[in-house]
Amino acid sequence: MSIFRELLLTRKTLFSSVSAEKRKKEHDCYLQNGSAVLEELLALCDGNCRIPIRYFSAIEIHNAIRHSKSKMDLSDVSMVTGLLDNRPVLVRFNTCEFNNIHRDIAITAQMSHLKNVLRLVGCCLEFEQPVMVYEYVEGISLFDLLFKKDNLNRKSLSWGNRLRVAREVASAILFLHTEFTTPIIHRDIKPYKVIIDDKSGVAKIVDFSLSISLPPGELELQRDGVCGTLGYVDPEYYYQSIITQKTDVYSFGILLFLLLTGKTAYDIIDRVNSKETTDIDEEDAVEEDNFMDSVILEETIDLKKFPTNFVDRYIKESNVMDIADPTILEEHGIEIQQQLEDYLDLVKKCTTLKGDDRPYIIHVARELCRMEKCFRDLALTQN
Repeated sequence: MSIFRELLLTRKTLFSSVSAEKRKKEHDCYLQNGSAVLEELLALCDGNCRIPIRYFSAIEIHNAIRHSKSKMDLSDVSMVTGLLDNRPVLVRFNTCEFNNIHRDIAITAQMSHLKNVLRLVGCCLEFEQPVMVYEYVEGISLFDLLFKKDNLNRKSLSWGNRLRVAREVASAILFLHTEFTTPIIHRDIKPYKVIIDDKSGVAKIVDFSLSISLPPGELELQRDGVCGTLGYVDPEYYYQSIITQKTDVYSFGILLFLLLTGKTAYDIIDRVNSKETTDIDEEDAVEEDNFMDSVILEETIDLKKFPTNFVDRYIKESNVMDIADPTILEEHGIEIQQQLEDYLDLVKKCTTLKGDDRPYIIHVARELCRMEKCFRDLALTQN
């Protein structure tokens, strides 16, 4: 609970001489948002916070981004660079009405000690939607790295790097599922939620606003309606509105498949649905996938257009070498065929229609660790 006492004391020293009306609105937002964040922290961890987070006033946020000229778009998340205490930061404004930004603050504060989560520096509660301030990372979303055709860093996604990114994302999901009082289900795992640090290459997850906790002692939760992203939503979750740990495993399996193929989910689904084999225009695919990477509600999902078994239908009897991203094959070729086949087998297990038939994320993470080690050993023997 000390975190909020510190925030309150800090805020009292930051009240500015702005108009009384504006100050009252900021104060009302602060009370409402502070109460919501505290409620989330209490539900998650009895109000204790692993990493202390700072409180920033609305004036500090405005001043921090006043001269900003760069931003990072991550689907429903918009972040701009800023300067606070003479150090660069990323300032996030929520752009989606369905996101629970209060839960995002609570969860991110509990996971900021992990290298594979974008570290939360602090927050501002004086806006209608809270603003989050993160450590500055010179990076790019995994979506842009994989699919933007003008991206010059795409060659950095060697097979070894793709395995590492997959393993790092899996480790963050594993923490969500196992290290809280009850498992927390992310519900929106996708390439736009992953930032790749340009300097280190480390994958960092951002945005836990659609996350939901399972009831104590329960393995599933039933909720009306569906939240997630077209192409990544677990079919079992869609049809039965039942949320389990396997809900995230399915979405993660789709992310694994995109890392293997180098194609967007829309591109894959479009090819499955189309009888023609002509390649679709890449620019159109990215534009359509931007639409798919929006938070959806149940009534917006058309499963006729977005088939639930599109991974199996895309693979059919194809050889893994036929569907793998050519960038991978250009570098490694036939010597990693067995590893690609093992990886594809893991994709199939994660994306099977029945949740009971999917592995838990801990088993997925272990298999990715094994593959990564095998690849390093193979690389050593070749050198």
